[in-house]
Amino acid sequence: MNPPRSERNWPKLDKVSFSLLSELYPEREGEIRNRLHEFRMMSCRSDEHIFEELIYCILTVQSSARSAGSAVLRLKRNKLLLRGRAKEVERCLRGVRFARTKAKRVIEARRLFSSGKKIKIKARLPADPQSARRFLAHEVDGIGYKEASHFLRNIGYRGLAILDRHVLKGLADLGVIEGVPRSLSEGKYLAIERLYIGLAQKLGIAPEALDLLLWSAKTGEVLK
Repeated sequence: MNPPRSERNWPKLDKVSFSLLSELYPEREGEIRNRLHEFRMMSCRSDEHIFEELIYCILTVQSSARSAGSAVLRLKRNKLLLRGRAKEVERCLRGVRFARTKAKRVIEARRLFSSGKKIKIKARLPADPQSARRFLAHEVDGIGYKEASHFLRNIGYRGLAILDRHVLKGLADLGVIEGVPRSLSEGKYLAIERLYIGLAQKLGIAPEALDLLLWSAKTGEVLK
């Protein structure tokens, strides 16, 4: 892996790319703020809704957001998200890669956050974003630092970087890192995250807004 650049030697960002991001944000700011507000409002929703979001993030690993979202809707429609057995869950995961493995992960996540016949996930999550992410990455099968950051951002936590391949490519294009790493250990993830947050500060925006901005620059949409 190419190591992240030293924070003491902040690279000179590519002026054109940095300028484009600076110009794009005012155009997309309203939409980005609205999406972040939607995420923050998730904290007021039920434990079942929060659990759905966790399952969505488990299913997106190496699969498209669209197929994961459709699978969650099928699980809800068939009343299998909170009660279905592994085989029943698996049948709802068509279009999702590694459906058998992910069905088992749905069941394991349900067991982890079950209290009697109910899901109790909000009370189990630490209020501190770093602690919440560490808990999820260490305790939930199928969730690493990237997926934990994605889930926590989607339920209103702030200050975390979702270092998926598209974001890493954007950081490499800007010269923030020297290349897209093949894999990320916990230490490497945190090192690149510090550089990501430094870029957000230079742009004058929140870290969670930068993620949406980078995706918007690539796709033209403010995605989930």
